[in-house]
Amino acid sequence: MIDEFSYELGRRDLARFKQRPPQDLFTAFDLEWDLLPDVWPGNAVATGLFTAWLPYEDARSFLEVGCGAGVTAVLAALRGCPRVCALDINPAAVENSRLNALRHGVGEKLTTLTSDLFSGLDPLDRFDLIYWNSPFVEAPASHRYESQIDYAAFDAGYTMHQRFFAEAGRHLTDGARVFLGFSETLGNPERIKEFAEQAGFTGSVYRQEVLSLPVGSPGAEGSDSENSLLDVDYVLYEFRVA
Repeated sequence: MIDEFSYELGRRDLARFKQRPPQDLFTAFDLEWDLLPDVWPGNAVATGLFTAWLPYEDARSFLEVGCGAGVTAVLAALRGCPRVCALDINPAAVENSRLNALRHGVGEKLTTLTSDLFSGLDPLDRFDLIYWNSPFVEAPASHRYESQIDYAAFDAGYTMHQRFFAEAGRHLTDGARVFLGFSETLGNPERIKEFAEQAGFTGSVYRQEVLSLPVGSPGAEGSDSENSLLDVDYVLYEFRVA
């Protein structure tokens, strides 16, 4: 059963995104980044935490699934990873990542592909580190994606998470690691563990942090509701082939 509270919060976040004033730049990690319409800005709380925590120095090849504006993939290249590939189901996000790779001088290191999870990869492609800041809000199986940006917020029936684990092992080098950016507060960690075990992975918490964020209570109105705080955890899981 889905968490209606998390689903409502996700719908509110998406509505706020769609109503935001137009912008073509944002700042993250003390750098300026291009932003195209219909792409989630890379200065979100979760992006900042997970991008800072990832162990790029341990990988000679890095794959980001769901790259958005490209902040994490570009940072991986800037921090010394020789081969980086960035995938997204949203063509605008793929182009956005390409532009930011050029902006920060790592265009030759970074490949961008439009891809539904791993579908755009060559079957023989292998990586030392695979990372996905997943759309951890579980939506009903009947949820309709109204735009490409919706895929950054919701996973209807958690089918994307199940496919991610089922397919990730085909693209790992020996001893490689898979990292999943998630929230146990807003997501469904039990299903994640189930999918990982079914696919032959063992997992553990690599790093976790709880932040108090302003959020209104679903179904309530008024400024007090909109200014209330919710403790939200952000967790970076690490998985290895068992």
